[in-house]
Amino acid sequence: MAAMNVSLRKYVFVTLIVLATAVISTFSWMSANQFLAGMDGMMRATMIDIARRTPVEPGAPVKVLSYTIAAEWQDLPEGIQQQFADTQIRPFRLYKHVERNSIFQRPTEAEFVLAVKFDDAKPVYVSQMFKPRDGGDEPPFHMTREAWIMVIGMVALLLFTLLVVLMQKSISRPVEKLREWAASLQNAPVPTAPPAFKYAELNSLAALIYQAMQSVHDSLKREQNFVRHASHELRTPIAVIRSSMELINRVRRDAPDDKITKPLKRIEHASHTMADLTETLLWLDRQDNSALATSPVALHTLVNTISEDLQYLLQGKNVSVKVETQEHTFQVSPIAVRIVLGNLIRNAFQHTHIGSVTITQHGAGVDIVNQNTDEPELPDSQASLGFGLGLQMVSQLTTAMGWQYHYTTRDNGTHCVNITFEGN
Repeated sequence: MAAMNVSLRKYVFVTLIVLATAVISTFSWMSANQFLAGMDGMMRATMIDIARRTPVEPGAPVKVLSYTIAAEWQDLPEGIQQQFADTQIRPFRLYKHVERNSIFQRPTEAEFVLAVKFDDAKPVYVSQMFKPRDGGDEPPFHMTREAWIMVIGMVALLLFTLLVVLMQKSISRPVEKLREWAASLQNAPVPTAPPAFKYAELNSLAALIYQAMQSVHDSLKREQNFVRHASHELRTPIAVIRSSMELINRVRRDAPDDKITKPLKRIEHASHTMADLTETLLWLDRQDNSALATSPVALHTLVNTISEDLQYLLQGKNVSVKVETQEHTFQVSPIAVRIVLGNLIRNAFQHTHIGSVTITQHGAGVDIVNQNTDEPELPDSQASLGFGLGLQMVSQLTTAMGWQYHYTTRDNGTHCVNITFEGN
């Protein structure tokens, strides 16, 4: 299951806004309920106090301010009797009915009733009714307390949102600065020191990134130095081996099948291997691959020469080799062509144990097909005769030079390589 790609900035923003909305809405609802409960409590306490202080007789309800106190239910105003049923009235419980068009407007009508019963006395009913005021009594604009609570909640939410946005900008700017600095390290020849951030956590993270990049840079530099030094150091023993072979070949007088013929062949093969390895290491260390010098190269001759030089890899194997070439000379880097052909032909010879190898050169293209009918385990000493750089290095070089290179393999043990030493 693929991991979700979520923006941390959006995630934090949405989470904080949802949390703030839930908290502010909850407290606004509680404030409105507590306000109404407080008003009802004051109304109930006032009605109980009026009922206690006002004597009343059946059939003679008493008006005190806007309250009506009656000893019988039938003595209450008609609107109260229509709105409430006497059977549902319980002592000391406030009953109310409020009508209004919206929460932002004052009620158009409201009725309140409360039954008060002291000891064994009959209950006394206290009611209050509010009717719409005259037009001149209403202010031009009036908001209810509930509306004010909603407005205050919305303002608080907007202020909180603004605070979150400012906080995110304060945090995202140094984080973006850290990202830009880390991205600049990719193409920098030497890692630059991190800038100073106002947050200690970002400074610690930048220090870790800088130390890691410094370690990578040092390792890469050591590897480059190793490749450079190894390549230059190998040139001396190669020259010594070849000069010694030339000297031995000039002074020896024995027959070709004497005791030193095979050792000389091994020295010659090793010198070719070291020479190719040197060129490969030097190429890997190059910063500019396009700087490789070009000269006329007879591709057919080079294919035959490399194939003959690498025949020692087939000693002791039941492998047939077929080389077909046609004359073709073109302007190209001889070192690059020799590296690629040497690796490909060496790979075909080395990894074919019983079977056949076919090398076909036509124009600037070369096809190498090796069919291996058996793949026995080889000792490490034999496997170490190859470059060890594999087809990945060949692919890298052909891509840099703009050559066409294709490698395919089949289930029957057949491996096919096609390479064209000219661009598209």
